[in-house]
Amino acid sequence: MISDDVDLLDTDPFSLELMTDPGPFYRALRDRDPHRYYPEYDTYFFSRFEDVWQILRISGNVFLATETNLPTPQYLRSRHNTEAPALASTDPMAPGPSLHSPYYEQMRQAHIAPLRPRAVKRLTDFIETTVESRLDALLPLGSFDLVRDYAGVTAASTICHLFGIAVEKAEEIVDFVYMMTRLDPEQGGVDLASFFVKLKRYILPPIEARRAAGADGANALIDGLIQYRTPEEGRALSDGEIADQLVCVMIGGLESVAKVTGQGLMELARHPAQLAEVRADLEANVPVAVNEMVRFGAPAQYTFRTAHEDTHYAGLAIRAGQRVACLLHSASRDEREFDDPDAFIWNRDIPRVISFGLGQHHCIGKHLALLEVKTLVQRFLERVADYDIDMSAAERNPSCFQRGWTRLPVRILA
Repeated sequence: MISDDVDLLDTDPFSLELMTDPGPFYRALRDRDPHRYYPEYDTYFFSRFEDVWQILRISGNVFLATETNLPTPQYLRSRHNTEAPALASTDPMAPGPSLHSPYYEQMRQAHIAPLRPRAVKRLTDFIETTVESRLDALLPLGSFDLVRDYAGVTAASTICHLFGIAVEKAEEIVDFVYMMTRLDPEQGGVDLASFFVKLKRYILPPIEARRAAGADGANALIDGLIQYRTPEEGRALSDGEIADQLVCVMIGGLESVAKVTGQGLMELARHPAQLAEVRADLEANVPVAVNEMVRFGAPAQYTFRTAHEDTHYAGLAIRAGQRVACLLHSASRDEREFDDPDAFIWNRDIPRVISFGLGQHHCIGKHLALLEVKTLVQRFLERVADYDIDMSAAERNPSCFQRGWTRLPVRILA
């Protein structure tokens, strides 16, 4: 725990102490130094909603995730650029998030078809059936983990369905992802390089199967990438390159849905009056409550970009090669955008949503995530008349990126 006589702004922004409870630190940044520069990381930290909103909208390859949008503190400390880093490789094709325009957009378009709103709507029956099956198995137990057992396995089942992986692998995949996204005690963040290599062992077999089947479009998530050809050489992507494009779909489809659902149901249990209001018309009210659940509990803490040209923002001269950290969670709690932002208010007016990112790197699975959270919350409340959360056994991940409750044991009371 950080001593009261230590200035929060002078503390390492990636320290375990801060990430265990980052709210006071984010508030100090927003109030006292909203564009703070940390020389150890050669990075400007932007904490207010409007700044994060505007920076993420800047296009033209000015700010890119060339060094990944989640660099570890160790990486940032050890690499201070004297100029803009080289653009990400297109031969072989680098993972999608690190690519520049127009390659980023080409990779995204090649596999976005099953994640568009109309395609996601067609998944409704599968998701509802999966949720009901999970509740059939879990409710008789009287107690289970909302994050892993309920929302996590449901989200992993949907991912398996999209990828063409046997649904029986869902529990294995969700456990692996949760294990790998915990705080790395040596590097301070998540070891993405190792994570990607290990996660691809689940993704490569479906790619191989679709290639063998002719990639006729039956699985648009994969087939579009198999059919893609680079504009210059007409080169097809290898299985490994395709897997690199799909890693984010698998990770994003697991972490956010489970943590938002778990915390959302926890907040309703903490606020019985709000829960009663939501229950008054679940069909109409749950989608509204889900928007607040996303604002309040989305686990992503930040996203990084590297400047690829000298630029100016908010009176700052940002040199090519320097980084900007857009603090998504802080922006979602900014008093300048939201009244009483640290309070959960199920029917809060939310004119602008930042939790899914914005601009080039906005979340590709946003529509799927919203449908899953809505279904998970609504079906739970339809079948459970009374419940509480055993906070004495709850666990929260202190990771500086994917913060959130990793275990929320629920007790079914009626």
